[in-house]
Amino acid sequence: MIDRRMTLAGMVSTLLAAPASAAAPLTARAVFAEIRRASGQKWDPNPTDDRIIFGNRAAPVTGIATCFTASLDVLRRAQAAGLNYIIPHEASFFERYDDFAESALPDHDPVIRAKQAFVTGHGMVIQRMHGHAHSRPGDAIMTGLLRQLDWDVYRAADKPGLPWIVLPQTSALNVGRHIKARLGRRTLRMLGDPSRSISTISVSAGMPGENVQIQQLESGADAVLLGEVREPEVLGYAQDLAESRKVTVFLSGHTGEDPGMGILAEWLKTVFPALPVQWLGMVDPYSNPA
Repeated sequence: MIDRRMTLAGMVSTLLAAPASAAAPLTARAVFAEIRRASGQKWDPNPTDDRIIFGNRAAPVTGIATCFTASLDVLRRAQAAGLNYIIPHEASFFERYDDFAESALPDHDPVIRAKQAFVTGHGMVIQRMHGHAHSRPGDAIMTGLLRQLDWDVYRAADKPGLPWIVLPQTSALNVGRHIKARLGRRTLRMLGDPSRSISTISVSAGMPGENVQIQQLESGADAVLLGEVREPEVLGYAQDLAESRKVTVFLSGHTGEDPGMGILAEWLKTVFPALPVQWLGMVDPYSNPA
């Protein structure tokens, strides 16, 4: 007859020998809460860019992808890599704040419906991170751009509150070719004489507004690197400025902010060491027909 104490002892030893069950996966809601906590920043509770835009907040997170924008191409790449928590820098649904009520497109628009169906069908969640990416220490977006350009070592005192780069004297053409190659551009626009010798460059990214960009042109830099511009105001000023002081303008487009999401991915790896985290850099959507 089996002794009762022996039976209990056997049950205890069996339980102790059994491997611990894997921790339950984090939900999208929990991941978002931890991002907010770990950021150390104040998150405005009012409607803002930086929130879960679309998807089931209770979905278990299998991995995190950062990107410039959650295009269908990026979503497919994320799905293939097993990453279902998508963090784009810019809007995903074709309205500045991803506000469906403010969108010029109807809810039944086929492009919106197709993207929503893909996200839902693959258990994905989209959480934008715009303002808080810029306001991370050093501005993650600018840090990523300068690192991608290999210009972080050439950064001098900022003017006017923007990175001021001092390069060894070289031609505008060489600088333009460097920007194009380092940012993986198939095309790059440049205003000014390609043979002109330049050294100092004022850098901005995205679209900080025409007033900021005109201040860059007024700063005395030999050249400016801009993202997206209002051409009549900014390039119009640059053309008229050339009557008294020449300045070279390089236009990288708004997508120049993309490498900054790689910096964000590096930070998120420290926040979620048990989750795969990957920056999915975008492919340059433009080409040169020449």
